[in-house]
Amino acid sequence: MVKEKIDIDINSLIGSIICWLITCAWIILIFFLSSENATESSARSLEVLHYLEQIFGKNILNELMLRKITHVLEFSFLTLISFLAVRFTNNVSTLTSYAESPVKIIKSDNEMYIAISMWLSFLVAVLDEYHQLFVDGRSGSILDVAIDGIGIIVVLIIIRVIFTIYLKQLGAQEVRYE
Repeated sequence: MVKEKIDIDINSLIGSIICWLITCAWIILIFFLSSENATESSARSLEVLHYLEQIFGKNILNELMLRKITHVLEFSFLTLISFLAVRFTNNVSTLTSYAESPVKIIKSDNEMYIAISMWLSFLVAVLDEYHQLFVDGRSGSILDVAIDGIGIIVVLIIIRVIFTIYLKQLGAQEVRYE
């Protein structure tokens, strides 16, 4: 029996574990907040709205606007942390990566990270709205999934732009697999 040496990047392993734990915790928080009935959820929104009004003054937001902004922000964070989790995970082993995969549907590692984090975030958004169909006084909404999608897409565009600028500063180009 031949033993193959596994070469592990310990920093990527630690980063991967931390980011996946945060990702899972964030998803649990999203579902926990969606489990509140309509009265509890509205009370929480009004409490936050009252707090914001104390800081910034009256009439900066209404409850509906606050709820929609919260949707965008919670899924922006989920997308960012899941992107980092996927990126760290891909770099754990220095011997195996997407570059060595026999089937290359996606043309670069960065595109792979973006695709996986986007699909994971949209899946959570859809499941969250479906879950709300079974919560007293709440309803699932395709519009809310679309609003979640705004946060998801904006974060991924920002990541893509930052990555492109970073590569230009290095004088490098993205490694593309053919």
